[in-house]
Parts: sequence; structure tokens; C-alpha cells
Amino acid sequence: MDDNGAAFCELKLRFGAYGQWMNSAPPTWEDLAWLREQWGGPFMVKGIGRPDDARRAVDIGATAVSVSNHGGNNLDPTPGSIRNLRAAVDAVGEQIEIVLDGGIRRGSDIGKAVALGARAVMIGRAYLWGMAAGGERGVNNVLEILRQGVNETMFGLGNSSLGELSPDDVIRPDRFTMTYKK
Repeated sequence: MDDNGAAFCELKLRFGAYGQWMNSAPPTWEDLAWLREQWGGPFMVKGIGRPDDARRAVDIGATAVSVSNHGGNNLDPTPGSIRNLRAAVDAVGEQIEIVLDGGIRRGSDIGKAVALGARAVMIGRAYLWGMAAGGERGVNNVLEILRQGVNETMFGLGNSSLGELSPDDVIRPDRFTMTYKK
């Protein structure tokens, strides 16, 4: 078989595996509980959007949850991750680590997430944009822009660290619900 034939076979296998994965039923909470029993290390459940799901993650022994709306591009009518964050934090308290996934574009976004109870954020596409534009230097530039934005946010709020933030430093979570005029 020539190189083109081998490449085609490999591509066919990859797309076949992807197609099988995409057509598989999503995991159940029982599946996640089983997986948690098999894995002895830290265990994060990604894609939590509701407080009851955050509590279920605690119940199966997860050590962290990622509050996410799965990128929003597939589920664009759903609330942004930041809108679901405080409810998840309120539901599980200190029982589990909460990470915000999605919507982080600037340092002030990191400040908002931490103020509402996130222990960390995932920066998603931002580092990919930096990598595409400038490789490792581009990624370092993105991280520096985010770091500087966090510093500017802390300065503007009169805080010296992220640990000093509270929900009072951002828009009240109960005002995150949008209302529409008829």
C-alpha cells in the first residue's frame, strides 16, 4: 500500500471512531459513578449547568465540577456559564471544587468568576488564538494579557488579591436573569 492509501485508512479509522463516539448515548450518572470507582485520582465532571447536577457530582464522589454550557455555540439559547456559576456554588458549598468553563476573554472575566465562587477558570479558545497567531510566544502573550487584566481589575476594585473578592464586587447573581419587554 502506498503512503496515500495508508493515510486514507488511518483517516477512515479516525472518522469511524469519531462517528461511533458521536452516535453513542451520553454517559449516565451511574456510568460516572462506576468510572469514579475505577479511578483513584482527582475526578472532574465537565458540563455542569444546574445546581442539582452539581449535587449529583458530589454524590458520586467527584472532586471538582466544571460549570459549562458546552461552548454555547451548540446550545446558544442556554444561559452563559457565568449565569449558572453562583447557583452551582450555592448548591455544593465547599464540598467540591468549582471551575468555570467558558466565556473567559479578559482578566475581569476571571475576577467575576472568582468573585462568584469559582476556584479556577478554563480559558478555552483564548490560548488557541494566541498559539495560532504566534506559537508559544502567542500563548505567553495571551496569558500575560489575562494576568494584567486581573491586576487591573483588582486595582480598580481596591483589592490586592483574587482571594479578597466576593459576589458584592460584581453584578448581583440574582440580576443575571434577563427580562424582555413585550
